[in-house]
Amino acid sequence: MTRHPPRKILIIRMSSIGDIVLTSPLIRALRQRFPGADIDFLVRSEFAELVRHNPYLSNILIYSPATGWAGLHRLRRQIRAANYDVILDVHRNWRSLYLRRGLPTLAVRKYYLRRWFLVYTTINRYAGRSRLSQSVAERYLQTAQPLGIDTSDLSLDCFLPEDVEKRIADRWKAWYSRGVRVLMAPGSRHFTKRWPPEYYARLIGRLFQRLGWKTLLIGGAEEQELTKAIIRMAPPNAAFNLAGECSLMEAAAYIQQATLFVSNDSGLMHMAAAFRKPQVAIFGSTTRELGFFPLNPEAIIIENEGLSCRPCHHIGRSSCPKSHFRCMRELTPERVFGTIQTHLLPRLHPSRR
Repeated sequence: MTRHPPRKILIIRMSSIGDIVLTSPLIRALRQRFPGADIDFLVRSEFAELVRHNPYLSNILIYSPATGWAGLHRLRRQIRAANYDVILDVHRNWRSLYLRRGLPTLAVRKYYLRRWFLVYTTINRYAGRSRLSQSVAERYLQTAQPLGIDTSDLSLDCFLPEDVEKRIADRWKAWYSRGVRVLMAPGSRHFTKRWPPEYYARLIGRLFQRLGWKTLLIGGAEEQELTKAIIRMAPPNAAFNLAGECSLMEAAAYIQQATLFVSNDSGLMHMAAAFRKPQVAIFGSTTRELGFFPLNPEAIIIENEGLSCRPCHHIGRSSCPKSHFRCMRELTPERVFGTIQTHLLPRLHPSRR
């Protein structure tokens, strides 16, 4: 490792939305510690917009999976030619290992053994170890601790292009005039992290009937069928569908505007945390120890804490291994609405309503 302050730094985090948002405290801390350094970021092509507008970064390196092994090899040559003083590998998979092999590197600790014990034996080796049950964002920061950075500020950033921010702000005004106040992101990559669609529909109904609040549903194109099903089950004219119609940055801009954001454990949940939005985060098969609870003082976590089968996997499963799905089924819409009424509504300023 270099003995002088690094002049060229590369951060590797290729995916996904939430993990990349969680690197933002690390990026900011590095810029504060090394204001004159080149700080570059390596990311997969489909997530590049998440870091492209970050003012603390110097350059973005793009990895495209479509280029295959040849593209990865070219990228490795590019990294070697850049002569980075230090590489911060906060992804730590076989691709990142190949790219930075033989180069000065600080790599994130993932505590694989403790995670294995928690998921597969229910033995909680995290218990009483605050440093181990910390947020993933803090683990990323501590990767760079040998460089002398400040690891105390865990607030998240999400930077938007000005044109997108303005365009969506104008669109939100139109939605707001129609009674829309709530944004919901009901999708997640894995089934056991998804609150049932009929529950989302019932919550939409409660918000509409009790508060007069309508809802916009957002998500990727792959979630259109899910959001359409929710709208069919919700009261007429209570919800509208934007899934598949927004770019990633447009979705972020809508989150920035919303009065209230409701989601599962997902990447968009971390975006809402970055904007400090009043949010409800619904957790099923994943738990705090895995490090992905939202870093947001305005967030309320809804989870079924009494289940011994949680977590059943560190990222979620395609089905409930116990076939009961109690981690989500027992989190009723009535409970979620009651939590919103009790804990979030008193915090909302009139300007947000």
